[in-house]
Amino acid sequence: MKYLAWIALFIISLGAGIASYQWLTTSPQDADMTAAAPPVKVPLNLFKINSDDGRFHQLSHDKQIYIAYFGFTHCPDVCPTSLAILSAALQGASEAQQQKIQSLFISVDPKRDDAKTVSTYAAYFHPDIIGLSPNEGQLLGLTHALGVYYKYVDTPNSQLEYSVDHSSFFYFLDSDGQLLAKVPHTLDPKPLVKQIQRLLP
Repeated sequence: MKYLAWIALFIISLGAGIASYQWLTTSPQDADMTAAAPPVKVPLNLFKINSDDGRFHQLSHDKQIYIAYFGFTHCPDVCPTSLAILSAALQGASEAQQQKIQSLFISVDPKRDDAKTVSTYAAYFHPDIIGLSPNEGQLLGLTHALGVYYKYVDTPNSQLEYSVDHSSFFYFLDSDGQLLAKVPHTLDPKPLVKQIQRLLP
């Protein structure tokens, strides 16, 4: 009986883990969302961030779609991969679609990623990706509104002193700050291209 109890507990835990994973990696348009679920909208004042070259101040109706990714420049693998995939997706969009899109790389490590550093880093992957270094209040507001996870982790045996654990999603927003879609980390640009085609037919 003792072993049966352990097996039952394991099955329940496994099921809960699978359900949690599916919830975390499901895009809003694919999720079983009820009409009562409130839409996610980010206050526009949280986007009043000046990039180093002055190209970006806040969400503008000049662009129909914003694709935001949260990461940091010292990220060893996930962020470079994600930005490379985003770059490939932008190249896969039509010229007309590209004119309606603005991509943002928002640092979750503004202490080390000043405006110049994050702008240079983002532009390395694609000239149309703008790097942003929010202040602490803006970062907390943006991540809370979109459900972005990040946590500073000490790395005593490294020259970097600390790293940042963070979730890896692409957030599609309109110019009013409304969340339109959420695409999980991918090694293929097709899911991003699919969202672009859906939102900008």
